[in-house]
This record gives sequence, structure tokens and C-alpha cells, in this order.
Amino acid sequence: MAEAELQYDPTYSNLSAMVDRPSPVFRTIEEVSLIGTMATYDSQDEASQGIPLQWRAFRLAHPALETSSKLYGASPCTGDRKIHYLTGVQYEGPDSVGGERLTLEAGEYAVVHVKDTALLRNTWTWLLGHWLATSGRREKNAPEFERFSSISEAGTPIGQVEIWIPLEPLSRD
Repeated sequence: MAEAELQYDPTYSNLSAMVDRPSPVFRTIEEVSLIGTMATYDSQDEASQGIPLQWRAFRLAHPALETSSKLYGASPCTGDRKIHYLTGVQYEGPDSVGGERLTLEAGEYAVVHVKDTALLRNTWTWLLGHWLATSGRREKNAPEFERFSSISEAGTPIGQVEIWIPLEPLSRD
């Protein structure tokens, strides 16, 4: 989900008509190691259709995680203009689930809480295409991620979703 792939289009986004746009808060985290299943999508439309199926498969493969509050969807930075998406959990050692590992870098993040999951894609689009340009920061070349409290049997989020965008200053002094 690189910035170049998600261009803000006010005619497309439901958020353009909203009076209350999301207000990110800034959080600093330590490095977090994830483990899970990675998939690659050629377009945002393909990702929008494939990610719920990816979550459904992950959830079916790991039923003990059903009540976990440490479910992550993460997109590493790549140069191939495709969307790489990891469905997973925080790595907690060799007894953790199997799969591919991905590290969320330590540092500052913009965090937005999305209460209406139907607005998740539009919120990403607005944040990367509008808010970021006026924030005084830029997206750091590091994985961005979502944190979920629960995933339904159909593979869709239940409850509030957190969007985390890695940040760095526009200029380094």
C-alpha cells in the first residue's frame, strides 16, 4: 500500500463528504516481530477481494487465535508496485504460529481508529493521499499495518480497527 498506489480522489472517497475526518494521534513503538501468511496482490481491487479470504484461511488454520487481540495485517515496502499483505500475529517464540516473519520498525507512527470498517479502504486513501501531504511528515520506508481486535469467520474485521503509518520528518537537520 505504497503512497503512489493510493492516490486521493475526492470523487471516489466517502470521506470527502464527511465533516469529521479522522485525526491521527502519534505513537512511538518498539520493534515488533510478526509471523503469519503473506500474499501478493496486483491491484487494490484484487487486494480488497483477496484480503478477507486470506484472513479467513488464516483464522481457519489457527482457531486458537480467535480471541486474540494481537491480530495484525501488515504491508511491507516493496518496489514491484504490488500489494504485499501479511495476515498474522505478534511473534512470541517457537511455539507461535508458523509462517513468514515481518518486522514492524521501532519509531513514530500516525495512528487512526476506524470504527466503521466499511470506511477502512477510504480512510487509508484519505490518510495517504491528503492528510500525509499536510502533516509535516512523510511515510517512512517501513511496513504500515492494521491492528484488529477480532476477525469474523468471513475474514472481515469485527469492531474497531487501528491504522498505523510509519513516519519520519520531511527534512532531517
